[in-house]
Amino acid sequence: MQLLSIVFILLLLLLIFRSVLAPIITLLPAVFALVISMRFIGGLGAHGLKISEITSLLLIILLLGAGTDYGLFLIFRVREEIRGGLSPHDAVEHSLVRVGESITASAGTVIIALLTLLFATFGVYNSLGVPLAVGVGVILIAGLTLLPALLAIFGRAAFWPSKVVASTPKTGWWGKIAVRLVRRPVVTLAIGLVVFAGLATFALGYHSGGFGGSTNAPSGSNAAEGNAIIAAHFPHSTSNPADLGFRFTTPIWSDPSEVALAQASLESSGQFTHLTGPLNANGSTLTPSAYVALYKELGNPSRLPVIESPSSTVPVAQYQAYRSSGQFVAANGLTIAFQTSFRAGNQQSTAALQAVPNVRAAITTAATRSHAVASGVDGEAAGLYDVSGASSHDLLHVFPIAILAIGLLLALVLRSLIAPLYLIVSVALSYVSALGVSTLIFIDIGGQGGLTFILPFLMFIFLLALGEDYNILVMTRIREETQRLPLREAVARAVGVTGPTVTSAGLVLAGTFGVLAVAGGGGQITDIGAGLAIGILMDTFLVRTLLVPATVVILGRWNWWPSRMSRSSQTPAGGHRIDSDSPTSTR
Repeated sequence: MQLLSIVFILLLLLLIFRSVLAPIITLLPAVFALVISMRFIGGLGAHGLKISEITSLLLIILLLGAGTDYGLFLIFRVREEIRGGLSPHDAVEHSLVRVGESITASAGTVIIALLTLLFATFGVYNSLGVPLAVGVGVILIAGLTLLPALLAIFGRAAFWPSKVVASTPKTGWWGKIAVRLVRRPVVTLAIGLVVFAGLATFALGYHSGGFGGSTNAPSGSNAAEGNAIIAAHFPHSTSNPADLGFRFTTPIWSDPSEVALAQASLESSGQFTHLTGPLNANGSTLTPSAYVALYKELGNPSRLPVIESPSSTVPVAQYQAYRSSGQFVAANGLTIAFQTSFRAGNQQSTAALQAVPNVRAAITTAATRSHAVASGVDGEAAGLYDVSGASSHDLLHVFPIAILAIGLLLALVLRSLIAPLYLIVSVALSYVSALGVSTLIFIDIGGQGGLTFILPFLMFIFLLALGEDYNILVMTRIREETQRLPLREAVARAVGVTGPTVTSAGLVLAGTFGVLAVAGGGGQITDIGAGLAIGILMDTFLVRTLLVPATVVILGRWNWWPSRMSRSSQTPAGGHRIDSDSPTSTR
């Protein structure tokens, strides 16, 4: 996975830069940071830090993707400053001052979002926060030290064979899009909202699915042949059963009628197949009266040896049936178990997971009818259903904490209380829309029974954190340009120069998640990788570069309220804007 991701990013960077050294310089700090982070996190794990099973997988994708993004932020600005007439060393210094704030704030949003996972109750989420946050901290240090040093050392040679010399800025296709955008911001925003709202409606069809999935043996193997025979001739409960438990006030050998009532209620519910319990443990049925008599004759069934009946008064078949019941009866006779399979499907299926509420209702009914004092179900489907519920709870619990923390950081970076509001709304919009597209592709079109329940949570955390990365880059550049240009010109200029950076970074990040989808082993991992890639692409090409700038133009000076920029409207001759935050307009 790690090697495949590195190769993919290098090939994509070669296409972006059309240079030999620039891709290597961009990716090298991320690779170093990944190696250092893995060693450091491993050391923390050896000293007691809980580390999730999927930490290493997500760490590779996150650090290579985000590290490359931060490299692109800086390298694109360095190239722009060299073309603007600065020497390579001055270009690196100037770019680090300008973009360094954006990179630091971007990494800060990711770290904050990851650390909010500490508030999650689900262990997988909770144990992801610290390791991934540590990794992002390492990549930030590498991006602000190693990367600028490499750019200063290689200078223009970093972009060879392309020639980067002082020249008149050219209006690329993002510049042309930006000019049209600022002319009709209301139309752009309205169309975008309609499209995203339409895509978001598909999220209403989201269904939670299992996480483990079934593991199939290679086609044509002896194991595959054996599995096929078992599936054809034996019930699901023999290989992966669900266990139903009941606790009574009277031992079964005193009054088995209550157990018989529970079994009859379960069988009539229509939720189960192949129900096996104390009264039919090995396929032979024992009546309640026979069970009481056998207990008086033989004692506790769990203590009987696997031999024929030592008593001539007990037939062998009854002896074996009674002895087998011991696996379903506790030593005190008060707790009784049944093994069964769900009629909805096997324990690993999404249908079984979704049937758990009905199954539990049937068990509760059986407990009431048989006067059991406690009841429950155990098995893979029930466990996954509860984990899915915990995941949904964590999403609702962590969501406001992450929103508040990142909103405060955006307010500090942009010196505004208004901008963070619509920036966070834009991320929420892209999140719901991406979930809707994933639902459309995998459930409505692909026919899957459901998406893995961890997808909405991971999609929220990563899109919130990484989406704000691009927000910060675009908005800080708009703020910078607004200090010397009228707002519409500033937005057009900022989108024109940051558009290639954001789209390139988005392609790299989406591509790394795409690698996860392709090489992650299929099933739910594919859903996670593809879902995150879809969300990042939508966020990159539509939200950050179109809807957010359109909103900036519509709000005008209110974007910067309550800072002094919101009260500054003086534009001198020549189009240079005087901002009261700085007495002179300097680049």
